[in-house]
Amino acid sequence: MTDDEQPFENNGLKTVEHALAFGGGIFERSEDFDAAIDHVLTLLTDAVVLFERESFGSAAFFAITAMEETAKAHVGSFRRDNPGPRPKGRDPFRDHTAKHSMAILPTVFMSERIVDALGRDRANALEREAQETGFTVQREAGLYCACGSNGFETPRTAVPACLAWELSMLAIEAADDALVGYTKHSYKVGKEFESLFGRLLAHRPPG
Repeated sequence: MTDDEQPFENNGLKTVEHALAFGGGIFERSEDFDAAIDHVLTLLTDAVVLFERESFGSAAFFAITAMEETAKAHVGSFRRDNPGPRPKGRDPFRDHTAKHSMAILPTVFMSERIVDALGRDRANALEREAQETGFTVQREAGLYCACGSNGFETPRTAVPACLAWELSMLAIEAADDALVGYTKHSYKVGKEFESLFGRLLAHRPPG
């Protein structure tokens, strides 16, 4: 395994430290951050609309992508260009699993509403999964047909409604936790996040 292929430590906060140390600025103005948070809102809105249309695989894919863009916007707002050489290895912003761990930090589960929505056991399980393996399997399953241990599967059969709902709820909470409060515009977007959370909560699947 080369330096470029070294896996990141299974700890979101450690991965944040690595991303900051790697360096490379993203935003030059506060308007850039506002554009990024608007993009996250678009992804989450698409996830909710797709869930309501019962396109569960696509909903899960957009929710997970929103987590990744949340991590980039949040951590990227603190990242700067480093004058010296960059650390060895790959930029965490170019690694799906790393971005999942940076998006689903412990602060996400300090919110009572997400724990109440998911249930404590399921919330704990999703937090562990985000930190240990990420959601790359679900991301791929939500987008592509494949032949696996259960035979040939499409996103419709590979991603059940309950999983798409959980990932979408988690993505909304993660965005609200990480991105709201840095700019005046972010408070307005935060209201949209709250609306999406309530909208999806009303469509909790059975089981």
